[in-house]
Amino acid sequence: MLYSAETRWFFRGDVDAHVEAWITAGGMTSEQAERTDEYIVLPGCRTAGVKFREGNFEVKAATSPSRDFSLGKTIAGSRETWVKWSRPSNDTGAMRDDERWAFVRKRRKLRLFSLESTTPEEKPCDGPWLSAGCQGERTLVTAVLRGAADGPPTDRVWEGVQAWGTIGFEAFGEPAETEGHLDRMLEYFVEDAPDIRLPHGASMAYPAWLAALAAGA
Repeated sequence: MLYSAETRWFFRGDVDAHVEAWITAGGMTSEQAERTDEYIVLPGCRTAGVKFREGNFEVKAATSPSRDFSLGKTIAGSRETWVKWSRPSNDTGAMRDDERWAFVRKRRKLRLFSLESTTPEEKPCDGPWLSAGCQGERTLVTAVLRGAADGPPTDRVWEGVQAWGTIGFEAFGEPAETEGHLDRMLEYFVEDAPDIRLPHGASMAYPAWLAALAAGA
C-alpha cells in the first residue's frame, strides 16, 4: 500500500507559463515519457480512481474528506489523503465488456523532494526509493471517454480533444505523517511564489476531474 496526501489544480489548455516555470524550476526536473492511463468511469464518484497504468491494475481511494486550505492571498485549494493498491495486470479486455472508460494521455514534468530530514532536499526522480517525500508535477493531459464497444481512441480522435494542464503535489510516507509532509512542501514552494495564482475553484483530484468530464459528455 502507498499512502499519500495530495492537492491538485486543473486548467483548460496548458498551465500558465509563469506557473510552469515556478513548479519546474531547479536542475533536477525530469520530463517523463508520454503515457496513457485507462480509468473506469465511476459516475459521480470523486473519491476513488480505478485504472490500468503501464502494466499495473491500480485502485486509489480517499481516506479523508476533502479539506480546504489557503496560502497567502493568491493560492487556495482542497486536499485529501489517499491509499493506493496495485498489482501487475494487462488484462483490460474482460473489464471493458460492460464498463465506460476514460483514456487519459499524460505528458509530465516531475520534481522529487526528500522529507526524511527537517529540510526538504531535491533528489533525482530516478534515484533510490524514499521513505518520506513529495513529488511536484506539471502535466499536460487529454482525456477521451469511450463506451465498452468503442475500443481505444485512434490518433484522429486524440487530435480533436481539449487539452488540460494540471499542477499537483503528492506527499508520501507513513499514513499519520503525509499531511504534515504536504504542508512542509507547500510552504517550501510558496516561499518562491509571490505572483502565483492557483484558485480554489480549479482544485480537485483526478477522480473529481474525470467525474466532471463524464457529467458534461
